[in-house]
Amino acid sequence: MNSDTLDLLDQELGKRWFQRRSPILNAAFRAQYAQAMREEMGRACQLVGLLYVAFGVMDALLIRDMLPYLIALRLVLGVGYVTSIMLQVRRGADTQTLELQCSLGIYVGFAAWLYLATQSSDETAILYYAGYGLIFMLVANLFFNLSFRFALLSSGLITATFLFWALRSNGNLSYIICFSSLYILSFLLTAFLNLKYNRERYRVHLNACRAELQQREVVQRGEELFRLSTTDVLTGLANRRAIDSVLQELWLANVNSGQAFGVILIDVDFFKLYNDRYGHQRGDSCLAALGEAMRGAADKRRYAIGRFGGEEFAALFQADSAEQVLEFAEEVRQAVEALQIPHAARRDPLSHVTVSIGAAFSADVADDKPERAISAADDALYVAKEEGRNRARIFNARMRHSTESDDLNAEMLRAAVTDGRISAVFQPIVDVSSGRIWAAETLMRLKDTQGRAISPETFIPVAERTGAILEMGAWILRQACDLLASEPELPIVSVNISARQISEPNFISSVEAIVRAAGIAPSRLALEITESGEISGNPEVAQLMDRLNTIGIRVWLDDFGTGFAGLTCLSELRFDMVKIDRFFVQSCDTPRGAKLLKNIIDLVNNCAQRPIVEGVEEAWQIDLVSSFGADLFQGYHLGRPMPRSELKLMLSEYLPSNENLEMLHSS
Repeated sequence: MNSDTLDLLDQELGKRWFQRRSPILNAAFRAQYAQAMREEMGRACQLVGLLYVAFGVMDALLIRDMLPYLIALRLVLGVGYVTSIMLQVRRGADTQTLELQCSLGIYVGFAAWLYLATQSSDETAILYYAGYGLIFMLVANLFFNLSFRFALLSSGLITATFLFWALRSNGNLSYIICFSSLYILSFLLTAFLNLKYNRERYRVHLNACRAELQQREVVQRGEELFRLSTTDVLTGLANRRAIDSVLQELWLANVNSGQAFGVILIDVDFFKLYNDRYGHQRGDSCLAALGEAMRGAADKRRYAIGRFGGEEFAALFQADSAEQVLEFAEEVRQAVEALQIPHAARRDPLSHVTVSIGAAFSADVADDKPERAISAADDALYVAKEEGRNRARIFNARMRHSTESDDLNAEMLRAAVTDGRISAVFQPIVDVSSGRIWAAETLMRLKDTQGRAISPETFIPVAERTGAILEMGAWILRQACDLLASEPELPIVSVNISARQISEPNFISSVEAIVRAAGIAPSRLALEITESGEISGNPEVAQLMDRLNTIGIRVWLDDFGTGFAGLTCLSELRFDMVKIDRFFVQSCDTPRGAKLLKNIIDLVNNCAQRPIVEGVEEAWQIDLVSSFGADLFQGYHLGRPMPRSELKLMLSEYLPSNENLEMLHSS
């Protein structure tokens, strides 16, 4: 809504009748009502012409001797007047020109009638008949709805002409006073009524404009609110709500008419790592660019596409075959890959942003609920990720059986604890300044029912997704505390915890109960939280750390340096130790890599937090990194993950001595 226009309307509505109208609003008023006024004057002209001719009946009754002349006059003027005005109305003549001609036409009709009527021999009749001229004045001021100045022109000429005739042709003073005052008062009254009517009509127009502007604002706001409620702010694509609405429409069409449809879910590969490495602003720009590329692919086919949430997008459309759905999914994947947005933080051989896509064709999915298609596409997306990402897969029945096996895996993981197929190993953390084992990290190992080892990278994600990590996490905590209870010379044992465990309401109390049952000092247990666990800005993590600090349990930050969020973590949260990711030690064989590692160690030390350097595999790495101000190291050079019995033996041998110090620094 234009506030300037609204202010101008308010000012205009507040004016007194004698104040000049706004040229802009008056011009808009006349322009808006020009056609309506033309049509109104055309209709009024026809009626007035008819009445002018019909009024010849009065001529016949009062001044019969002039009837032939007056009838001829009425016919000529009436027909000519009506014809002239109607032609100009049809041609779209200017309204001011029409008003001028109408007002002059009224006056000419009056003057010609008065002139012929006064030629009658019946002087008495003429004296009274002349009073009928007031009818012409009423026509000018009220009937035609003329503008004030043209109504004033017409009725003023009529009054002046009558006064001129009365003063010149009649010597009866009483008549002159009576009829002159009647004409003058009628002139003033009708002029006032015309002025008031025109002013009210103008004010009605202004109020209508104001109401229209307000209504337009309401509609625009409603449209804007609807747009905002159905549009993702970051990408400009449809949001989850809009996508759900499209899904409902497609599902109903499928149920009612059998029209099948396709669904694809698009997930940006390793986007959390992208955000951590490049920052959230670059992450937002990346999502916006991806959204634009996907929109280009969808718009060509007039498909609906939107942001489903986070780094996940969705597209829905009518489809005739599974091949059509998969073809579009592949087209979207290629459109994203063609952008070649750099992504050096990936954990695979690629170095640019890609997407994994899961697709579903409604004919291959149960149609009892619209959500079935989304679930099927999600199953296909899971398969696409499992197969290596940067690919599109379409749902089939085998996938549903595969994803349903997650529940079996969860049961298998929970049963592994009681079946003895889960075990704990420990990797030492050595203080190279003293040559002692300063701490040990507890790690989980798992074997399947055939006794084959399962990689943690395989079973840990399944355990987190299915919730089995809660039982497994409690078990590994008990193993760590049992070790501490049996080995008092070991200062600290650390255990990794997952975001799923943190989110559990009873996590703190369960940890505290395990520590109390083992009979150890809480300060000997450390919980490692990975930087990739979305801990920055998470109030739950801050509350958890406060409660753990109150109890006395240590909290370490794991894998520091692999994500952007870690810098924020150091400023927002207080960690007892910060474990620097192995990537930096493995990259310190170059001057640039060494300088980067030194800067990270300096950063941690400057934040009054002590670093632990992970991934040490060679002696020279210890010599180099020690010079940077670090003395706690973990890695294969110092000890691989080992069973509890081997760690006990190592503890007995790893006493502070010059021999051990020399061994640590020797190749």
